[in-house]
Amino acid sequence: MKFKSDQIDDMIREALTKEEAEIFDQVFDEPSIFELVTSMFRGKMRYLAMLGIIMGFVFMAIGIFSALRFVAVGTVPEMLRWGALMFFAVFGITLMKIWHWMEIQRYALTREIKRLELQVANLAAGRST
Repeated sequence: MKFKSDQIDDMIREALTKEEAEIFDQVFDEPSIFELVTSMFRGKMRYLAMLGIIMGFVFMAIGIFSALRFVAVGTVPEMLRWGALMFFAVFGITLMKIWHWMEIQRYALTREIKRLELQVANLAAGRST
């Protein structure tokens, strides 16, 4: 018998006392995508996240500049050079985006592991949440 995530959460809330249910709601509240993105800029690697954003803008500027140069030049070899630079700039932007999504997933996974640690600690102390 499979349950949906919301159904399981409702079943857990019904089994808890009022005080435990309030703690459950505070600890196990799912963050929004905005909260997940901003969590990248609060951790120990926030400077690296800022560098990634800056590099994304640099790659975007290079891509726009090379696209403008691509349409302005007249010979095929020059078009190939500017087109290749534009390709690598777009590739760099893609790498920055993938890295940021991996960081968001890492923070979400860390949060889930901390939830499990809390549950194990409560079980070890003889309480259940």
